[in-house]
Amino acid sequence: MGFISACSSEESQPAVGSVQNMANMESNAISENTPAYPDWSGQWQRAEGSLNWPSEGYEQAGPPPLTDEYMAIWQEYTALQEAGIPAGDPPSTCLPQGMPRIMKMTYPMEIIVTPEITYIYAEWNSQFRRVYTDGRDWPGYILPAFNGYSIGEWHDEDNDGTYDMLAIETRAIKGPRSYDSRAVPFHANNQTVVLEELRLTDEMTMQNTITTIDDALTGPWTVNQVYERELENIVWAEYTCAENNRHLRLGDEWYFINDDGTLSPTREGQAGLVPATEN
Repeated sequence: MGFISACSSEESQPAVGSVQNMANMESNAISENTPAYPDWSGQWQRAEGSLNWPSEGYEQAGPPPLTDEYMAIWQEYTALQEAGIPAGDPPSTCLPQGMPRIMKMTYPMEIIVTPEITYIYAEWNSQFRRVYTDGRDWPGYILPAFNGYSIGEWHDEDNDGTYDMLAIETRAIKGPRSYDSRAVPFHANNQTVVLEELRLTDEMTMQNTITTIDDALTGPWTVNQVYERELENIVWAEYTCAENNRHLRLGDEWYFINDDGTLSPTREGQAGLVPATEN
């Protein structure tokens, strides 16, 4: 009886080689059904247009959809900027642009696609975004960062066997931030969520549809950013903000740093300053 049971058990188990062959067949089938990844190589640069967050500029697009509270803050920043004070613009003191402003692509960027992670390299201060496309869930805790934490998903929209759209959600974005140098603000709670859809409109042009969800807005704010590709004679420059930054903030006062180290006023009635020298 025991011998028969043993024989039956052995006969019911496929050979090791058969198991491996079945696994290989399944893996090959999955691979054949998985679309290929797109070629987004080269250097991507902002297409012509305004440096305002909407590429057509606020004069054409209209004011940002801010709540009354944050519209008042923006108007205050605008008045200060008109007086020569770079208020509400964190990069003026060399803080990172943060998300979503980094995707304005003021300076060139590179997009490096791998199956698990898509890397977006920004020439501005040599920053990297990591967009995880490995199917992970959101972590229980995310350490906030200026560029946030991004999870993406590839889509083959035209079913031609090659992925053509990368959908990204970014959370845990650190402040302070603004949308652009016009100092359009985010809510102080830093609960911003940014949704992106990146796709080529032709071989040399990419569109990024960016929707921002933030408590300083009356509702989701969607804009399109357009990038153009350079494939030849690519030059990557090193841009370090602090190397040439001329803005200095002392408390609530702003000054401009001159070549000789003295500080020029940025508004009427403000005294110039000369740094103290050692005896």
